[in-house]
This record gives sequence, C-alpha cells and structure tokens, in this order.
Amino acid sequence: MSVEEMFERLESAGEGELGEIKLWLFKESIRLRDERQELEFSRADFLQEQENIREENRRYEEHLATRGRQLRREEELIEQKHEVIKRGFAELEHDRQTVRAREESLRAREAEVNDVFFRGADNILLLKKRYKDLMKMFHPDCMGGDTEMVKSLNRTYDRLLGEFDSFGKRRRA
Repeated sequence: MSVEEMFERLESAGEGELGEIKLWLFKESIRLRDERQELEFSRADFLQEQENIREENRRYEEHLATRGRQLRREEELIEQKHEVIKRGFAELEHDRQTVRAREESLRAREAEVNDVFFRGADNILLLKKRYKDLMKMFHPDCMGGDTEMVKSLNRTYDRLLGEFDSFGKRRRA
C-alpha cells in the first residue's frame, strides 16, 4: 500500500476503520521499533566482531614480526656457531700438522740417538749385550730411569733385530 493510497483510505474511512488503521499503525510502529533495535544490536555485534577481528589480526601480525626477528637472530647465531666450528677445525688441523712435524722430528732424533747407542753392534750377540746394558741404565725401576727412553730403545732394538739374518750377521742393503 502506497502513502497516497493510505491517505485516501484515511480520509474515506469511518470510525471503525480508523480504529483498525490506528491499531495496525501502532502494531507496525512497534514492529518497526523492534526491528530497528534488532538491527542496532546486530550492527553493534557486527562492529564488535569487526573490532575483535582487527585486534586479532594486529596481534597475529605482531607475532609474525616477532617470530621473524627471532628466526633471523637464530639464523645469525647458527652462522656464528658454524664459523666458530670452522675456525676450530682449522686450528685443530694446524695443531695436528704441528704435532706430526714434532713427532717426525722426535723420531728422527730418537733414531739418531738410538743408533749412537747401538753403533758398532755388528752381530746379534753384541746387539743383545748392548740392549741389556742400556736397559739396566734406563729401566724405570732404576734411579734416573725413563719410560719413554725404554720404549724408544725397544723400538730400535726390534728394528735392528730385523736387520740380522738367521746366522746372526747384519744384512747389507
């Protein structure tokens, strides 16, 4: 029903019909008021939900930014640890080479010293006698004895024993 039709009907209406129209208008105004209130509540709920979602998005973005910074820091720490480990391995390799060089130098000196101790031992009997005499001097149970020297003498003695043939004479190369 249009507004013009409503005004025409009101002008031509009688007492009873006016009462019905008034009642209908009253009910309609209450219905519209209730719908308006419902819409306002729905709008308020919608705005509140919208604000909650914005706040949640803001917190999530902050969390992502924080997590991103943490990941970058962790990556930097891992890279620093990796560099420390690489330097440690380089130092370890340098130390190994230094130790090897020292060991080779000591072996060479040991061989020279031990060859001096066993110089002139051309037969196996003389070699054994010289070994026993040296062991009496350098044995760890004796005063001034040295375990490392005994080990060195044993190595040299074993090497020299291998140079003798089954007849007790030194093989010539």
